[in-house]
Amino acid sequence: MRRRRQSAVYSPGGCGCGLLLLPVIAVSIGVMFALAGLAAAALVLLIVAIGVTVWLCRSREQRRADGTTDVGWTIFLVVAYLLSISYLVFFILLLVSTFTGESVTLG
Repeated sequence: MRRRRQSAVYSPGGCGCGLLLLPVIAVSIGVMFALAGLAAAALVLLIVAIGVTVWLCRSREQRRADGTTDVGWTIFLVVAYLLSISYLVFFILLLVSTFTGESVTLG
């Protein structure tokens, strides 16, 4: 009795596993670009926060003479520094973990 040959899906690796993993690979590439975009945004936010800090320090005497307060700018700077630095630390730890293959924790 002759066996009927089943039709198979071929991929460069020799099995259909590569084709089955294509959606997973596409999603992981998308997640990688999303995380890289967030890291770039955090870096821009950090640069803006440093620029605002320098501007506030340079115009301190003028604001004192005008009698204005910096409460809004101070709240912005605290939030900007916390968001940008914490995410950049997370992203750096993620990169170290990715390239070394070991889990990286703080503490």
